[in-house]
Amino acid sequence: MLKTTATALCLMLGLAGAQAQDAAAPAANPSAAQPEQAGPGDTLPPPLACSFDKVFVCEAKGCAPSAELGTIDLPAKILVHFGEQIIASTADDKLPHISSIQSVIGDGESYVIDGNDNMTAWAIQLSASKPDATLMTVAGGKALSAFGTCTPAP
Repeated sequence: MLKTTATALCLMLGLAGAQAQDAAAPAANPSAAQPEQAGPGDTLPPPLACSFDKVFVCEAKGCAPSAELGTIDLPAKILVHFGEQIIASTADDKLPHISSIQSVIGDGESYVIDGNDNMTAWAIQLSASKPDATLMTVAGGKALSAFGTCTPAP
């Protein structure tokens, strides 16, 4: 048990050190803060307009349908912009909300993007050939699953 705890602590300290080095890099090199651009052979998907109309919120006692995706009434509209590495939505108060995409993993057919925002981790699974999309968030002891569709943004 002590060995496992010590290993976990070392891993956390190593991660914190790596994050501190990453955080210092943009100050030393302002261009490092810019999103990574696709190379000549890389093709980023076009921006997508997504609409999520079915949401379930789960906690330890079980899952239940929800009429909101977080604080956004259904259907929740989200713009996914791969080139700018952001997702964007408009909250019920009509103010825009932007969250940075931290990673994009894909094989050309399926993509998973993820990030975190105000202590909420999120991930969206998208398909290049089907409109289906799934969004997951985790925060405060709850998991949220949302199902919807994405189409090329106008």
